[in-house]
Amino acid sequence: MDKKSSTAFLALMLITVLTAIAFFAGVSTAGEPTIVDRVDRTKEIDPGKYGNIMINNKTGEGKAMPEVEFPHWLHRSKFTCKVCHTEIGFKMKAGANDFVMANIFAGKDCGACHNGKAAFAVTDCNRCHTGGLPNEKNRIIEEALHELPVDDFGNKINWVKALRDGDIKPKASLDGTGEMTVVDMDILIDVKKFAPAPPKVLYPHKAHTEWLDCSSCHPEPFKMEKGGNPEMSMRKILSGQYCGTCHGKVAFPLTNCFRCHSAEPEPLELWPDPYAEDAAADKDKKSDTTADPDPMDE
Repeated sequence: MDKKSSTAFLALMLITVLTAIAFFAGVSTAGEPTIVDRVDRTKEIDPGKYGNIMINNKTGEGKAMPEVEFPHWLHRSKFTCKVCHTEIGFKMKAGANDFVMANIFAGKDCGACHNGKAAFAVTDCNRCHTGGLPNEKNRIIEEALHELPVDDFGNKINWVKALRDGDIKPKASLDGTGEMTVVDMDILIDVKKFAPAPPKVLYPHKAHTEWLDCSSCHPEPFKMEKGGNPEMSMRKILSGQYCGTCHGKVAFPLTNCFRCHSAEPEPLELWPDPYAEDAAADKDKKSDTTADPDPMDE
């Protein structure tokens, strides 16, 4: 393949990749769909199911109960993440919380809210123990949050915009008097471990600290120093570590690549010309060769 053909091939590949990205990112010319119409093009996920957690425990009597389906979308419209994961203390890892109904009846864990006042009482068993099936008493996302700004991924809701626009007013503490400690600082994370590389990650502390307490991220899983997390990689993130603790589970999924890789792109570095070294060597060889005398000079 000559140099022109190689360049044309790379250009065609780049156009193909960009077209695919535009498709999966939800680019549309058919108008702005509603939350009900939107479908995650990479995986068909019900917006009302995205981020839900199935909790499979048994009662103290050993009788099997239907699984609890915990809807993150409904709770985050009422409270910031800090309330449950810092103030109450729910660990952000599957199976890491030991739920006991006696504790919940005593006002701990879920019982901190589900007391018949702040939220429905824990004696209304079937509203939590749904086994993933609809319950006519429970709200559905299409009705509860249909007026919120839409997004292309996850719950199909732009939660950060909804919060900043005042469309939702989640409490920052159980009693409603607390405030979030918002840190407005962006960090540029270099991701150039291979070439060609995607844009760098522009990490916004503000969008995270409007919802979370700093202790949710520091000192684990992220060390608070520049370059302090060299082992972080997309492979680990996709496996649920680092950013993958939330993203892909509750926060917007990892298929929304350029929500994170949002820094100004650097010039595209194409693969090196495999014939460049040979061409340079030939040029040097010719320059070292003494030219034959011109007969006209004699």
